[in-house]
Amino acid sequence: MILAKEGKSLKEGPLRRAIDPRGSKLSDFWTPRWIQRVGPGFVYVLTAMGAGDLVSNSAAGAGYGYALIWTIFPAVIFRFVWVNVSAKYVLVTQESLIQGYARVGRWVIWILLISVLVLGHFYMMYTIVMTGNAIEALLPSRFRWSSALWSLTFAILAFVMTYWGGYRAIEKFLRVGMAVMLGGLVTAVVLARPDPAKVLQGALIPSIPGDQGQYGTLFIVMAIVGTMAGSITNLTYAYFIQEKGWRDASHLRQQRVDLLMSAFCLFGIAGLLQVAAGAVVHPLGIDLEDANDLVRIFSEVQGVVGMIIFGLGLWGMNFSSLIGMLVGFSLIVADLVRFAGKNPVSTGGIREDARTHWAYRPCQIFLAFSPLYVLLIGVSPVWLVLAVNALVVVLIPLLTPVLLILTNSERLMGQHRNHWFTNVILVVLMGISITIGLTQLLNLWKQWF
Repeated sequence: MILAKEGKSLKEGPLRRAIDPRGSKLSDFWTPRWIQRVGPGFVYVLTAMGAGDLVSNSAAGAGYGYALIWTIFPAVIFRFVWVNVSAKYVLVTQESLIQGYARVGRWVIWILLISVLVLGHFYMMYTIVMTGNAIEALLPSRFRWSSALWSLTFAILAFVMTYWGGYRAIEKFLRVGMAVMLGGLVTAVVLARPDPAKVLQGALIPSIPGDQGQYGTLFIVMAIVGTMAGSITNLTYAYFIQEKGWRDASHLRQQRVDLLMSAFCLFGIAGLLQVAAGAVVHPLGIDLEDANDLVRIFSEVQGVVGMIIFGLGLWGMNFSSLIGMLVGFSLIVADLVRFAGKNPVSTGGIREDARTHWAYRPCQIFLAFSPLYVLLIGVSPVWLVLAVNALVVVLIPLLTPVLLILTNSERLMGQHRNHWFTNVILVVLMGISITIGLTQLLNLWKQWF
Protein backbone atom coordinates (compact mmCIF):
# COMPACT_ATOMS: atom_id res chain seq x y z
CA MET A 1 0.00 0.00 0.00
CA ILE A 2 1.74 3.19 -1.15
CA LEU A 3 0.75 6.01 1.16
CA ALA A 4 1.39 9.73 1.14
CA LYS A 5 4.30 10.93 3.22
CA GLU A 6 3.58 13.23 6.12
CA GLY A 7 3.39 16.75 4.81
CA LYS A 8 1.98 15.65 1.46
CA SER A 9 -1.75 15.30 1.18
CA LEU A 10 -3.59 12.46 -0.47
CA LYS A 11 -6.13 13.17 -3.16
CA GLU A 12 -7.83 16.33 -1.98
CA GLY A 13 -11.47 16.86 -2.71
CA PRO A 14 -14.06 19.56 -2.02
CA LEU A 15 -14.06 18.84 1.73
CA ARG A 16 -10.35 19.74 1.98
CA ARG A 17 -10.87 23.01 0.14
CA ALA A 18 -14.03 23.84 2.08
CA ILE A 19 -12.29 23.42 5.45
CA ASP A 20 -9.01 25.12 4.60
CA PRO A 21 -9.07 26.82 1.19
CA ARG A 22 -5.68 28.54 1.57
CA GLY A 23 -3.88 25.75 3.39
CA SER A 24 -4.04 27.59 6.71
CA LYS A 25 -4.31 25.57 9.91
CA LEU A 26 -7.76 26.61 11.05
CA SER A 27 -7.87 23.79 13.61
CA ASP A 28 -4.81 25.25 15.34
CA PHE A 29 -6.92 28.20 16.47
CA TRP A 30 -9.77 26.10 17.85
CA THR A 31 -7.95 23.19 19.48
CA PRO A 32 -5.45 23.00 22.38
CA ARG A 33 -1.81 22.29 21.56
CA TRP A 34 -1.87 18.79 23.09
CA ILE A 35 -4.79 17.82 20.83
CA GLN A 36 -2.92 19.15 17.78
CA ARG A 37 -0.15 16.61 18.45
CA VAL A 38 -2.55 13.69 18.17
CA GLY A 39 -2.54 12.23 14.68
CA PRO A 40 -3.89 8.80 13.76
CA GLY A 41 -4.81 8.15 17.39
CA PHE A 42 -7.06 11.17 17.29
CA VAL A 43 -8.96 9.87 14.25
CA TYR A 44 -9.01 6.42 15.82
CA VAL A 45 -10.60 7.73 19.04
CA LEU A 46 -13.45 9.38 17.20
CA THR A 47 -13.92 6.30 15.03
CA ALA A 48 -13.96 3.90 17.95
CA MET A 49 -15.68 6.16 20.49
CA GLY A 50 -19.06 6.25 18.80
CA ALA A 51 -22.53 5.08 19.66
CA GLY A 52 -21.29 1.80 21.13
CA ASP A 53 -19.16 3.39 23.83
CA LEU A 54 -21.68 6.15 24.41
CA VAL A 55 -24.60 3.81 24.94
CA SER A 56 -22.68 1.15 26.88
CA ASN A 57 -21.26 3.66 29.35
CA SER A 58 -24.45 5.71 29.56
CA ALA A 59 -26.48 2.57 30.20
CA ALA A 60 -23.96 1.53 32.87
CA GLY A 61 -24.28 4.89 34.61
CA ALA A 62 -28.06 5.03 34.24
CA GLY A 63 -28.59 1.50 35.58
CA TYR A 64 -25.84 1.19 38.18
CA GLY A 65 -24.78 4.72 39.05
CA TYR A 66 -21.01 4.93 39.60
CA ALA A 67 -20.58 1.23 40.47
CA LEU A 68 -19.16 0.17 37.07
CA ILE A 69 -16.70 3.03 36.45
CA TRP A 70 -13.86 0.66 37.37
CA THR A 71 -14.56 -1.42 34.25
CA ILE A 72 -13.13 1.40 32.13
CA PHE A 73 -9.59 0.88 33.50
CA PRO A 74 -9.05 -2.71 32.28
CA ALA A 75 -11.00 -2.07 29.08
CA VAL A 76 -8.74 0.86 28.12
CA ILE A 77 -5.59 -1.07 29.09
CA PHE A 78 -6.66 -4.06 27.00
CA ARG A 79 -7.50 -1.79 24.09
CA PHE A 80 -4.21 0.12 24.29
CA VAL A 81 -2.08 -3.03 24.41
CA TRP A 82 -3.94 -4.74 21.56
CA VAL A 83 -3.90 -1.71 19.27
CA ASN A 84 -0.29 -0.83 20.11
CA VAL A 85 0.90 -4.36 19.30
CA SER A 86 -0.93 -4.30 15.96
CA ALA A 87 0.61 -0.92 15.09
CA LYS A 88 4.07 -2.17 16.08
CA TYR A 89 3.73 -5.10 13.69
CA VAL A 90 2.88 -2.77 10.79
CA LEU A 91 5.78 -0.37 11.48
CA VAL A 92 8.42 -3.07 12.09
CA THR A 93 7.53 -5.41 9.23
CA GLN A 94 6.22 -2.71 6.86
CA GLU A 95 3.36 -5.07 6.06
CA SER A 96 -0.29 -4.22 6.49
CA LEU A 97 -2.05 -5.83 9.45
CA ILE A 98 -4.20 -7.94 7.14
CA GLN A 99 -1.13 -9.15 5.27
CA GLY A 100 0.16 -10.39 8.61
CA TYR A 101 -3.09 -12.20 9.36
CA ALA A 102 -2.94 -13.78 5.91
CA ARG A 103 0.38 -15.40 6.88
CA VAL A 104 -1.48 -17.59 9.37
CA GLY A 105 -4.01 -18.75 6.79
CA ARG A 106 -6.47 -17.45 4.24
CA TRP A 107 -9.29 -18.82 6.39
CA VAL A 108 -8.53 -16.00 8.83
CA ILE A 109 -8.91 -13.46 6.01
CA TRP A 110 -12.28 -14.84 4.96
CA ILE A 111 -13.59 -14.86 8.55
CA LEU A 112 -12.41 -11.28 9.02
CA LEU A 113 -13.88 -10.17 5.70
CA ILE A 114 -17.31 -11.51 6.59
CA SER A 115 -17.06 -10.14 10.14
CA VAL A 116 -16.01 -6.65 9.07
CA LEU A 117 -18.78 -6.39 6.48
CA VAL A 118 -21.49 -7.70 8.82
CA LEU A 119 -20.38 -5.83 11.94
CA GLY A 120 -19.58 -2.71 9.93
CA HIS A 121 -23.11 -2.82 8.57
CA PHE A 122 -24.60 -2.98 12.08
CA TYR A 123 -22.16 -0.41 13.46
CA MET A 124 -23.19 2.01 10.75
CA MET A 125 -26.85 1.13 11.29
CA TYR A 126 -27.08 2.14 14.91
CA THR A 127 -24.70 5.09 14.49
CA ILE A 128 -26.88 6.52 11.72
CA VAL A 129 -29.96 6.11 13.91
CA MET A 130 -28.28 7.69 16.94
CA THR A 131 -27.06 10.66 14.88
CA GLY A 132 -30.59 11.45 13.70
CA ASN A 133 -32.05 10.91 17.17
CA ALA A 134 -29.64 13.41 18.70
CA ILE A 135 -30.68 16.19 16.31
CA GLU A 136 -34.36 15.28 16.69
CA ALA A 137 -33.97 15.66 20.45
CA LEU A 138 -32.39 19.09 20.00
CA LEU A 139 -34.87 20.22 17.34
CA PRO A 140 -38.08 18.28 18.08
CA SER A 141 -40.70 18.11 15.36
CA ARG A 142 -44.22 16.74 15.12
CA PHE A 143 -43.41 15.32 11.71
CA ARG A 144 -43.33 11.52 12.06
CA TRP A 145 -40.30 10.95 9.87
CA SER A 146 -38.25 13.86 11.17
CA SER A 147 -35.64 11.73 12.93
CA ALA A 148 -35.32 9.42 9.91
CA LEU A 149 -34.76 12.37 7.59
CA TRP A 150 -32.04 13.74 9.88
CA SER A 151 -30.38 10.32 9.89
CA LEU A 152 -30.54 10.11 6.10
CA THR A 153 -29.13 13.62 5.73
CA PHE A 154 -26.09 12.94 7.89
CA ALA A 155 -25.49 9.53 6.33
CA ILE A 156 -25.28 11.21 2.91
CA LEU A 157 -23.11 14.03 4.28
CA ALA A 158 -20.67 11.58 5.88
CA PHE A 159 -20.49 9.64 2.62
CA VAL A 160 -19.73 12.79 0.60
CA MET A 161 -17.04 13.91 3.04
CA THR A 162 -15.24 10.56 3.03
CA TYR A 163 -15.73 9.70 -0.64
CA TRP A 164 -14.10 12.91 -1.89
CA GLY A 165 -12.24 14.23 1.15
CA GLY A 166 -8.63 13.29 1.93
CA TYR A 167 -7.39 11.85 5.22
CA ARG A 168 -5.74 15.08 6.34
CA ALA A 169 -8.94 17.04 5.77
CA ILE A 170 -10.89 14.53 7.84
CA GLU A 171 -8.27 14.68 10.60
CA LYS A 172 -8.59 18.46 10.80
CA PHE A 173 -12.38 18.27 10.89
CA LEU A 174 -12.36 15.70 13.68
CA ARG A 175 -9.96 17.74 15.82
CA VAL A 176 -12.59 20.42 16.19
CA GLY A 177 -15.17 17.76 17.01
CA MET A 178 -12.98 16.30 19.77
CA ALA A 179 -12.48 19.69 21.41
CA VAL A 180 -16.23 20.40 21.34
CA MET A 181 -17.09 16.90 22.60
CA LEU A 182 -14.70 16.97 25.55
CA GLY A 183 -15.74 20.48 26.49
CA GLY A 184 -19.40 19.55 26.33
CA LEU A 185 -19.02 16.40 28.44
CA VAL A 186 -16.96 18.17 31.10
CA THR A 187 -19.60 20.90 31.30
CA ALA A 188 -22.39 18.31 31.51
CA VAL A 189 -20.65 16.57 34.40
CA VAL A 190 -20.08 19.84 36.25
CA LEU A 191 -23.75 20.72 35.87
CA ALA A 192 -24.76 17.23 37.06
CA ARG A 193 -22.97 17.75 40.42
CA PRO A 194 -21.92 14.14 41.04
CA ASP A 195 -20.83 12.87 44.46
CA PRO A 196 -16.97 12.85 44.31
CA ALA A 197 -16.64 10.23 47.06
CA LYS A 198 -18.98 7.80 45.29
CA VAL A 199 -17.28 8.43 41.96
CA LEU A 200 -13.89 7.54 43.47
CA GLN A 201 -15.38 4.47 45.13
CA GLY A 202 -16.85 3.26 41.84
CA ALA A 203 -13.57 3.91 40.03
CA LEU A 204 -11.17 2.35 42.55
CA ILE A 205 -13.16 -0.47 44.18
CA PRO A 206 -14.32 -3.16 41.71
CA SER A 207 -17.80 -4.52 42.37
CA ILE A 208 -20.48 -6.43 40.48
CA PRO A 209 -23.89 -5.20 41.66
CA GLY A 210 -27.00 -7.28 41.20
CA ASP A 211 -29.05 -6.90 38.03
CA GLN A 212 -31.10 -3.72 37.95
CA GLY A 213 -33.59 -2.58 35.34
CA GLN A 214 -33.76 -3.79 31.75
CA TYR A 215 -30.06 -4.52 31.19
CA GLY A 216 -28.27 -7.05 33.41
CA THR A 217 -24.85 -6.35 34.92
CA LEU A 218 -23.03 -9.00 32.91
CA PHE A 219 -24.68 -7.78 29.69
CA ILE A 220 -23.46 -4.22 30.40
CA VAL A 221 -19.94 -5.34 31.32
CA MET A 222 -19.77 -7.52 28.22
CA ALA A 223 -20.88 -4.61 26.05
CA ILE A 224 -18.23 -2.32 27.59
CA VAL A 225 -15.52 -4.93 26.99
CA GLY A 226 -16.81 -5.47 23.47
CA THR A 227 -16.90 -1.78 22.56
CA MET A 228 -13.57 -0.85 24.13
CA ALA A 229 -11.31 -3.91 24.12
CA GLY A 230 -12.73 -6.14 21.40
CA SER A 231 -14.24 -3.73 18.90
CA ILE A 232 -13.51 -4.42 15.24
CA THR A 233 -12.71 -0.70 15.01
CA ASN A 234 -9.41 -1.50 16.75
CA LEU A 235 -8.17 -2.74 13.37
CA THR A 236 -8.51 0.76 11.91
CA TYR A 237 -5.60 2.33 13.81
CA ALA A 238 -3.00 0.29 11.93
CA TYR A 239 -4.41 1.76 8.71
CA PHE A 240 -4.65 5.32 9.99
CA ILE A 241 -0.92 5.35 10.83
CA GLN A 242 -0.25 4.31 7.23
CA GLU A 243 -2.48 7.10 5.98
CA LYS A 244 -0.49 9.50 8.15
CA GLY A 245 2.74 8.36 6.50
CA TRP A 246 4.19 6.43 9.47
CA ARG A 247 5.54 3.38 7.71
CA ASP A 248 8.65 2.03 9.46
CA ALA A 249 10.20 1.41 12.88
CA SER A 250 11.57 4.96 13.09
CA HIS A 251 8.00 6.08 13.96
CA LEU A 252 7.54 3.60 16.84
CA ARG A 253 8.07 6.13 19.63
CA GLN A 254 5.89 8.74 17.94
CA GLN A 255 3.19 6.13 17.43
CA ARG A 256 3.23 5.02 21.08
CA VAL A 257 2.91 8.59 22.33
CA ASP A 258 0.10 9.20 19.87
CA LEU A 259 -1.79 6.09 21.00
CA LEU A 260 -1.17 6.83 24.70
CA MET A 261 -2.80 10.24 24.28
CA SER A 262 -5.74 8.60 22.54
CA ALA A 263 -6.07 6.14 25.45
CA PHE A 264 -6.37 9.06 27.88
CA CYS A 265 -9.10 10.53 25.67
CA LEU A 266 -10.94 7.20 25.59
CA PHE A 267 -10.78 6.87 29.35
CA GLY A 268 -11.89 10.47 29.88
CA ILE A 269 -14.88 10.27 27.56
CA ALA A 270 -16.07 6.91 28.91
CA GLY A 271 -15.67 8.07 32.50
CA LEU A 272 -17.47 11.36 31.90
CA LEU A 273 -20.38 9.51 30.28
CA GLN A 274 -20.79 7.12 33.21
CA VAL A 275 -20.52 9.91 35.77
CA ALA A 276 -23.00 12.15 33.95
CA ALA A 277 -25.55 9.36 33.48
CA GLY A 278 -24.99 8.13 37.04
CA ALA A 279 -25.63 11.58 38.50
CA VAL A 280 -28.60 12.56 36.33
CA VAL A 281 -30.37 9.41 35.07
CA HIS A 282 -29.72 6.76 37.73
CA PRO A 283 -31.60 8.56 40.55
CA LEU A 284 -34.70 8.63 38.33
CA GLY A 285 -34.71 4.84 37.81
CA ILE A 286 -35.27 5.15 34.03
CA ASP A 287 -34.19 2.57 31.43
CA LEU A 288 -32.65 4.14 28.33
CA GLU A 289 -34.33 3.29 25.02
CA ASP A 290 -32.81 5.81 22.61
CA ALA A 291 -30.78 9.01 22.37
CA ASN A 292 -33.89 11.10 22.96
CA ASP A 293 -34.07 9.71 26.49
CA LEU A 294 -30.60 10.96 27.31
CA VAL A 295 -31.11 14.43 25.90
CA ARG A 296 -34.64 14.72 27.31
CA ILE A 297 -33.53 13.78 30.81
CA PHE A 298 -30.61 16.20 30.74
CA SER A 299 -33.02 18.87 29.51
CA GLU A 300 -35.50 18.22 32.32
CA VAL A 301 -32.83 18.20 35.02
CA GLN A 302 -30.42 20.84 33.74
CA GLY A 303 -32.65 22.95 31.50
CA VAL A 304 -31.95 24.17 27.97
CA VAL A 305 -28.22 24.48 28.62
CA GLY A 306 -27.95 20.83 29.60
CA MET A 307 -30.00 19.76 26.60
CA ILE A 308 -27.86 21.71 24.12
CA ILE A 309 -24.53 20.68 25.62
CA PHE A 310 -25.30 16.98 25.88
CA GLY A 311 -27.27 16.87 22.63
CA LEU A 312 -24.45 18.42 20.60
CA GLY A 313 -21.93 16.12 22.26
CA LEU A 314 -24.10 13.12 21.41
CA TRP A 315 -24.45 14.21 17.80
CA GLY A 316 -20.75 15.02 17.44
CA MET A 317 -19.66 11.67 18.80
CA ASN A 318 -21.89 9.72 16.43
CA PHE A 319 -21.27 11.81 13.31
CA SER A 320 -17.50 11.67 13.87
CA SER A 321 -17.74 7.91 14.23
CA LEU A 322 -19.65 7.71 10.93
CA ILE A 323 -16.83 9.47 9.14
CA GLY A 324 -14.07 7.39 10.72
CA MET A 325 -15.80 4.06 10.09
CA LEU A 326 -16.49 4.82 6.45
CA VAL A 327 -12.77 5.43 5.89
CA GLY A 328 -11.31 2.83 8.25
CA PHE A 329 -13.58 -0.10 7.42
CA SER A 330 -13.26 0.55 3.70
CA LEU A 331 -9.45 0.46 3.94
CA ILE A 332 -9.66 -2.82 5.88
CA VAL A 333 -12.07 -4.42 3.42
CA ALA A 334 -9.95 -3.37 0.44
CA ASP A 335 -6.90 -4.98 2.07
CA LEU A 336 -8.86 -8.12 2.96
CA VAL A 337 -10.04 -8.51 -0.63
CA ARG A 338 -6.48 -7.91 -1.84
CA PHE A 339 -5.05 -10.77 0.23
CA ALA A 340 -8.02 -13.15 0.06
CA GLY A 341 -6.57 -14.76 -3.05
CA LYS A 342 -2.84 -13.95 -2.80
CA ASN A 343 0.20 -15.38 -1.10
CA PRO A 344 1.07 -12.76 1.55
CA VAL A 345 4.75 -13.71 1.60
CA SER A 346 5.30 -13.18 -2.13
CA THR A 347 3.67 -9.75 -2.20
CA GLY A 348 6.34 -8.09 -0.05
CA GLY A 349 5.63 -5.03 2.07
CA ILE A 350 3.05 -2.29 1.76
CA ARG A 351 3.16 -1.34 -1.91
CA GLU A 352 -0.38 -0.57 -2.92
CA ASP A 353 -2.66 2.23 -1.82
CA ALA A 354 -5.90 0.64 -0.60
CA ARG A 355 -7.78 3.69 -1.87
CA THR A 356 -6.93 2.68 -5.42
CA HIS A 357 -8.17 -0.89 -4.95
CA TRP A 358 -11.44 -1.63 -6.70
CA ALA A 359 -13.12 -2.73 -3.43
CA TYR A 360 -12.55 0.55 -1.57
CA ARG A 361 -15.28 2.71 -3.17
CA PRO A 362 -17.95 -0.03 -3.34
CA CYS A 363 -17.37 -0.74 0.35
CA GLN A 364 -17.95 2.92 1.21
CA ILE A 365 -21.20 2.87 -0.75
CA PHE A 366 -22.29 -0.37 0.92
CA LEU A 367 -21.54 0.84 4.45
CA ALA A 368 -23.16 4.23 3.94
CA PHE A 369 -26.42 3.12 2.34
CA SER A 370 -27.11 -0.55 3.12
CA PRO A 371 -28.15 0.16 6.76
CA LEU A 372 -30.76 2.78 5.81
CA TYR A 373 -33.61 0.25 5.93
CA VAL A 374 -33.39 0.56 9.72
CA LEU A 375 -35.08 3.95 9.36
CA LEU A 376 -38.25 2.19 8.22
CA ILE A 377 -38.45 -0.36 11.03
CA GLY A 378 -39.01 0.05 14.75
CA VAL A 379 -36.03 -0.97 16.90
CA SER A 380 -34.60 0.34 20.15
CA PRO A 381 -31.20 1.87 19.27
CA VAL A 382 -29.88 1.26 22.79
CA TRP A 383 -30.75 -2.45 22.68
CA LEU A 384 -29.27 -2.77 19.17
CA VAL A 385 -26.01 -1.12 20.25
CA LEU A 386 -25.62 -3.28 23.36
CA ALA A 387 -26.49 -6.51 21.56
CA VAL A 388 -24.09 -5.96 18.64
CA ASN A 389 -21.18 -4.91 20.85
CA ALA A 390 -21.75 -7.77 23.27
CA LEU A 391 -21.47 -10.21 20.34
CA VAL A 392 -18.19 -8.60 19.20
CA VAL A 393 -16.43 -10.17 22.20
CA VAL A 394 -16.43 -13.52 20.36
CA LEU A 395 -13.92 -12.12 17.84
CA ILE A 396 -11.26 -11.52 20.51
CA PRO A 397 -10.36 -15.24 20.81
CA LEU A 398 -9.76 -15.26 17.03
CA LEU A 399 -7.90 -11.97 16.53
CA THR A 400 -5.68 -12.07 19.62
CA PRO A 401 -3.99 -15.50 19.22
CA VAL A 402 -3.06 -14.69 15.63
CA LEU A 403 -1.64 -11.34 16.73
CA LEU A 404 0.35 -13.10 19.46
CA ILE A 405 1.84 -15.52 16.94
CA LEU A 406 2.87 -12.75 14.58
CA THR A 407 4.33 -10.33 17.13
CA ASN A 408 6.31 -13.02 18.99
CA SER A 409 8.04 -14.20 15.81
CA GLU A 410 11.75 -13.39 15.96
CA ARG A 411 11.96 -13.73 12.18
CA LEU A 412 9.31 -11.06 11.63
CA MET A 413 9.82 -8.75 14.62
CA GLY A 414 13.48 -9.18 15.60
CA GLN A 415 14.31 -7.11 18.69
CA HIS A 416 10.77 -5.70 18.70
CA ARG A 417 9.15 -8.95 19.76
CA ASN A 418 6.56 -8.67 22.50
CA HIS A 419 7.63 -8.25 26.09
CA TRP A 420 6.35 -10.97 28.43
CA PHE A 421 4.04 -8.45 30.13
CA THR A 422 2.38 -7.61 26.81
CA ASN A 423 1.76 -11.29 26.18
CA VAL A 424 0.23 -11.70 29.64
CA ILE A 425 -2.19 -8.81 29.03
CA LEU A 426 -3.30 -10.28 25.70
CA VAL A 427 -3.75 -13.77 27.17
CA VAL A 428 -5.80 -12.34 30.06
CA LEU A 429 -7.94 -10.46 27.53
CA MET A 430 -8.59 -13.74 25.70
CA GLY A 431 -9.49 -15.49 28.93
CA ILE A 432 -11.91 -12.77 30.02
CA SER A 433 -13.61 -12.62 26.62
CA ILE A 434 -14.03 -16.40 26.46
CA THR A 435 -15.42 -16.51 30.00
CA ILE A 436 -17.88 -13.69 29.40
CA GLY A 437 -18.91 -15.12 26.04
CA LEU A 438 -19.57 -18.60 27.40
CA THR A 439 -21.47 -17.20 30.38
CA GLN A 440 -23.64 -15.11 28.11
CA LEU A 441 -24.34 -18.07 25.82
CA LEU A 442 -25.31 -20.16 28.87
CA ASN A 443 -27.72 -17.45 30.02
CA LEU A 444 -29.30 -17.30 26.57
CA TRP A 445 -29.65 -21.10 26.54
CA LYS A 446 -31.44 -21.02 29.88
CA GLN A 447 -33.80 -18.28 28.68
CA TRP A 448 -34.67 -19.96 25.38
CA PHE A 449 -34.73 -23.59 26.49
